[in-house]
Amino acid sequence: MRGKEFRRRTRAITLKGLPTALRWIPIPWGREFCRWAGTSSYWLVARDRHLAKKNLSRVFPEWDPEQVRRMAKRVFEEIGKNVFDFVRYPDLSVEQKDNLVTFTGIGHLEELRSSGQGAIVVTGHLGCWEVLAAALVRIGMPLKPLARPLREPRLNELLRRHRLAMGVETFSTLASPVQAIRHLSSGGFLGVLVDQRVKERGIVVDFLGQPTRMTEAPARLSVASGSPLVPVGVRRLSDQTHRVSVLPPIPPGSGDIHGLTQQVATALEGLIRTAPEQWMWIHPRWEELSPVVVPGAGGNGSRGRSG
Repeated sequence: MRGKEFRRRTRAITLKGLPTALRWIPIPWGREFCRWAGTSSYWLVARDRHLAKKNLSRVFPEWDPEQVRRMAKRVFEEIGKNVFDFVRYPDLSVEQKDNLVTFTGIGHLEELRSSGQGAIVVTGHLGCWEVLAAALVRIGMPLKPLARPLREPRLNELLRRHRLAMGVETFSTLASPVQAIRHLSSGGFLGVLVDQRVKERGIVVDFLGQPTRMTEAPARLSVASGSPLVPVGVRRLSDQTHRVSVLPPIPPGSGDIHGLTQQVATALEGLIRTAPEQWMWIHPRWEELSPVVVPGAGGNGSRGRSG
């Protein structure tokens, strides 16, 4: 067996056994163990540690190095705790699931659901976004997220099954969009993560004070379908529960693709700045921007230059 294949199998076996191992640990202990694992990753994975500190310094230039270091370390701790809550969620009792998540602004989605209108729920890698999706489905929201498949098929299948155990069915971003569009047209909600780096195409917007290339796909889908964009975020509270915040819907309006994408970026930025420790600062979000033009962006193509 080749080394690369051995490592893939080892990761698959480890991740497959993780829910079983954590199932027998009391929740407070399990969450603390995963917090400790996150802290260990901060010290052991130098690349991610340096990237988190670099990104935080870029967005918060007024912070001194010690403040940046403390926040970066906390980011890793939060990732660890969120992994635990994601893994354990299917095994929670009905009462535990009800008590784990609270909502603010949920009336925005309830009104859309009652009217039978579809919506594009936009969020980012903020807080425990997997639990966010499960919590919305649990209270009756017709949500099906778009999910980018993992490169390793076995890990991807494990993730798909785990999400189904959480009550969440997804649409693959690599599959035909027909089913997703039909779901939206029939009054369903599509969930989309919009904060991943876009290497090609996209629209340059201002995000966290930085010129950032962001996907315009949700805005285009909103204009084509007439469905509003609904920014949503989730954050962990001090009592280890999660609060989902639903912001007011952004209607497609006149079809200004760039303007809609900027509104999404601004809404997500507000959620991140409220709880910066909750965002995935280890993602290589910013890079030198070569000029980019997006044709057909409602007459508002965007040009970006190096920031």
